[in-house]
Amino acid sequence: MLRGEALAHAVAGICFPFTAIAQSRRSFLAAAWALRRHGIICLRGAGSSQDMTSIRNEIHDLLENIRSNNLSNLQNIAYLNLPDHRVLKGYSNFRDADRPVINYRVKRPDGRTGSDAGMIDIFHPERLSFNLGKTIQNCLHENLIQKLLLASSLNQLKVKCRNLYINQGVQDTRSYHCDGRSLKFKSFVYLRDVNELADGPYCYVKGSHRHHRLWSLNASFNQKNQLDPYEFGQLQGAEAISLFAKAGDMVISSQKGAHRGHPQQPEAKREVLVNMYQR
Repeated sequence: MLRGEALAHAVAGICFPFTAIAQSRRSFLAAAWALRRHGIICLRGAGSSQDMTSIRNEIHDLLENIRSNNLSNLQNIAYLNLPDHRVLKGYSNFRDADRPVINYRVKRPDGRTGSDAGMIDIFHPERLSFNLGKTIQNCLHENLIQKLLLASSLNQLKVKCRNLYINQGVQDTRSYHCDGRSLKFKSFVYLRDVNELADGPYCYVKGSHRHHRLWSLNASFNQKNQLDPYEFGQLQGAEAISLFAKAGDMVISSQKGAHRGHPQQPEAKREVLVNMYQR
């Protein structure tokens, strides 16, 4: 991965103050162009510190109830996919569920790496309470982001799923990959600071979403070696940038580009609100 001055230079060209995007047409179009060219941008200060704290505190209380086995109220409002008791299976069932899904990721039965074991993935967190719903909507700025994606991709995209990722000491992360070749973007609002590699930052290879030759060569290699076509295991992330950010910053990326979550140190914690946009 890029480090030092090379990293600072690579990140500088994709960072914009959120207030400028919201208030200036020139800044808005500059951000849309940067997203189209690089596949990733960072909007500084998209969420307030008050909202970040409110979301963290409410989710902390909810998870404490799970840890203390106080599940009676939770089971009435959410599906609980706990490590030792699974009530739902399959991403499509999580995405289309009629209530929130609190999904604890576990090791793959076949022992393959990249399971994100230990991560808590909450689908539809905005439905957990009225207060969470209001605060989460404040942070996601969906109308503005949809306009930004339209200006960048020339396609009208809709919110398909909202998630809240909670990573604490997650080390078995997936290597560099893409989420298929369809048009898909995600926005990530950091709920707490991510200051160093130990925290497990989001990493991305700028421009890889448009690098068709890289995709073709990688897909050919994967086919010959019976690997998932969307893995970029040969890439090794030599030119990847790690997105360090403060609580309230928003990262937006094309999921056609090569990306991953960096493995964390055992004591590290990362909490991120995620929106997926598709046609």
